[in-house]
Amino acid sequence: MRKSESTIGVERYSSRYTRGFLRMLTNEGQVLTDKFVKQFYTSENYQERLEAIKYIVSVSGKYQFPGKIFFDALNDSCSQVKVYVLKHDDFSEIITPQIKDILAYIAQNDEKFQLRALALERLSEQCDHNFYDLFFSKALLKGSKESSAALRGLYKLDKEKAYQMAKFKTESSSGNLDIAIAEIFQNEGDINDLLFFKQRLKARNKFNKIDFIKIYLKFLGRLAIDPITRNNVLYISEDILATANRELIQLLIMELHVFISGNHKFLNNNGDLMSYLSKAINVLLEKNT
Repeated sequence: MRKSESTIGVERYSSRYTRGFLRMLTNEGQVLTDKFVKQFYTSENYQERLEAIKYIVSVSGKYQFPGKIFFDALNDSCSQVKVYVLKHDDFSEIITPQIKDILAYIAQNDEKFQLRALALERLSEQCDHNFYDLFFSKALLKGSKESSAALRGLYKLDKEKAYQMAKFKTESSSGNLDIAIAEIFQNEGDINDLLFFKQRLKARNKFNKIDFIKIYLKFLGRLAIDPITRNNVLYISEDILATANRELIQLLIMELHVFISGNHKFLNNNGDLMSYLSKAINVLLEKNT
């Protein structure tokens, strides 16, 4: 059916109006961005600089602004400005040598533990052998956030060395470091590393168990040994049931379903194990009522 001239005219007007409206929004957005860039560089009030950098981060990739603003934010005298940038920008678009240098400086020298840990986290996302020594030395620290970020960075550069470091750190690990070690064991570990999973699961408080269990189950899936899987699923279930926390029980049920869906080949060749897992889920459901 052919459109009438009046209909075509209306559509053309609508299209021109839409394009004009979008241009107006873009122009307004750029004007506002320019305003916040100026505010960041001219304000002596740290709250105004923080407000400005929050806006700049939120429009990154949408509007134009000086790329060096993130470098300057990481040099800001206010730690809150630096923390915000480190937490909310992954630097994937702007990871220049200068940015890497300032991240390394913060990781090594900043007086605030939070900033050192965050800078290490951002650096650990890069695969840069220039930071091998930094990652190795920081992985030896007792602080779990710094050590865990450094261990992840080391793993990207040297899997065997990171595995050795992870085994070395097992006896003194906690918190975030438990997770980093578990992630490395999940990919590189063997049956001898199961003791770590059992010990650390028991030591974690009830609100920090599930993230650990997710990795624990992936490790069991990679081992793919029927009796080992049964023994450890029972251990995990009993640990969670002991908390008497219905939400945790529900989350474990979900994770067991994820385990089943992600290990079809292993379970299809082990029908008895599949039946065991189904029964384990039913027991958890009964306890959760």
